[in-house]
Amino acid sequence: TAQDVGIKVNSRKVMGSILKKFNISEAQFAPVCVVVDKLDKIGPDEVIRELMENAETKVPRETAEMIIKTMAAKSVDELKVICGDGVDQEGLTELGQLFDQAKEYGFGDFLVFDASVVRGLAYYTGVVFECFDRSGELRAICGGGRYDRLLSLYGSKQEVPCVGFGFGDCVILELLQMKNLLPALEQTADFVVAAFDQGMLAKAMSVAARLRAAGAVVDMQCEPKKKVGLTFDYANRVGARFVALVAPTEWDQGMVRVKDLRAEDKTTNQLDVQLDALAGWRDLFPAA
Repeated sequence: TAQDVGIKVNSRKVMGSILKKFNISEAQFAPVCVVVDKLDKIGPDEVIRELMENAETKVPRETAEMIIKTMAAKSVDELKVICGDGVDQEGLTELGQLFDQAKEYGFGDFLVFDASVVRGLAYYTGVVFECFDRSGELRAICGGGRYDRLLSLYGSKQEVPCVGFGFGDCVILELLQMKNLLPALEQTADFVVAAFDQGMLAKAMSVAARLRAAGAVVDMQCEPKKKVGLTFDYANRVGARFVALVAPTEWDQGMVRVKDLRAEDKTTNQLDVQLDALAGWRDLFPAA
């Protein structure tokens, strides 16, 4: 919900016009954005120092301080007051429309204007955003924005406006754990397929492919174990009922050995099965 996460929104188009007003050249723009993008991580004093000392930015202290002051704006209206004339009006209109449309769509509570969000990559041209957790305990959940000209670098003969983002799966996992929303997913598989040795690995992969084509959920053991007991232990950990052992003796006869780990009768819990018969794997043993 909006109480758990939010999305910080800004516009590179607007920030570009503001930085231009502060006499930041086109060559300085991308490096300045990279430095400003560190604001949450290193704080305003360090950002000012880096803006002044970085070989690619080299801005006067007064300019650096004005940039930080601008980044502190908490609303589009406040940004207008701080910057006055010279701000890109089209970009401001786009931001206003975004917030209005989000409100009407029913997810306006998720959006927060944050002038410090600039994103470090140079190809962004419009609205940029970062998703964050409201508790402030985690790093950014995802971030992205609009780019109008990126595809032109890869051969597009016309500008194709796009929006893209990247996210951290580890952060999402941590967030779900924090909110007690992570489902308890049991590991399950029908088969673990194991090769006798490295020389049989390719044959074992062909067995895994046959079983998957027949509808089985297969966990392929890519590193042969020296002791078969280790394979059985692994199969139990992942919840597999069957183990298919691919060894030279059975393979030379066109067969693989299949063991049913759930069978109560240990004298009848394994079979040497013809490769073509693997398609009927469900009928090899009585139902567990």
